[in-house]
Amino acid sequence: MHRKIRKLLVVGAHGDDETLGAGGTVARLADEGVVVSLCILTNDDGSRSVSGSGIVNRTAAIELAAKTLGIERVSVHEFGDNRLDTERHLDLNRVVEQEVREFEPDTVFATSMCDLSTDHALVSRAARVAGRPGRGPVKEVRTFEIRSATDVGEASGLPNAFRPNYWQLLDESHLDRKIDALRAYGKELEPWPSPRSERGVRALAEYRGSQVSAGLAEAFEIVRIVH
Repeated sequence: MHRKIRKLLVVGAHGDDETLGAGGTVARLADEGVVVSLCILTNDDGSRSVSGSGIVNRTAAIELAAKTLGIERVSVHEFGDNRLDTERHLDLNRVVEQEVREFEPDTVFATSMCDLSTDHALVSRAARVAGRPGRGPVKEVRTFEIRSATDVGEASGLPNAFRPNYWQLLDESHLDRKIDALRAYGKELEPWPSPRSERGVRALAEYRGSQVSAGLAEAFEIVRIVH
């Protein structure tokens, strides 16, 4: 199942999806010479405000996190947080398809369709559409997990459960970079026992590593791969 990745496109609904789900792997691949591009479809945290006021543009945080991980290209779009289900699916598909045409990745990482977050599921679907066979250079599509979204989705009985079939081993330096990148998002890094805490991030990396008799790892579900 192993293949050499040369150009990677990471697609997320919100700034921090990329870091929580695949930050350690992105750091490792960037160190190995893989050219990485990030596509985030929303740029605000409006859903976190009860009144809807005080909406914060997250672009600066996304760019800082990307720089920490070694991502060379960042594209942040203007859709609203937790409002992707109000958009036409065709419009979401077109955004990701345009990213694929411009960047020409051989590999795409995206959120899981299992996630309780509707935004995550819609982005996952758009990434699969953009990476479908015969439509471009994409040879591999894989999804990543985001605790507090993926595991909660599974516990809620949603279909399309996250079933990892690929484990990327990490060094301490990659996990440190992942945590540093999360710090760029400020309040999104929560205190323990939240899965979004530094300790929670490490605990997941240790758990996934233990599944394959390794120290640290991130788990992925490969949706499609072509050698």
